[in-house]
Amino acid sequence: MRYLTAAGFGALTAIATATLWIVVRFVLPLAVPLFLSRIGAIQSGSGGAGAVIGSASILLAALLGFVGGFVWMLWRR
Repeated sequence: MRYLTAAGFGALTAIATATLWIVVRFVLPLAVPLFLSRIGAIQSGSGGAGAVIGSASILLAALLGFVGGFVWMLWRR
């Protein structure tokens, strides 16, 4: 039961880590320039934004999150 709980917590941590990685790598590079132009920090239409994210980096983030969550849960109990 100890390993099943750790694996479940690792899966939840993997999902959270992958979601955070997607937000950092994809959403923020698109949203920050838009937000800055809205508040007047930069001129509107003065640049472009682009974001590319691959499945390998998402998988790596999920794997690191799973391992971290699994080990943390094992040490905790």
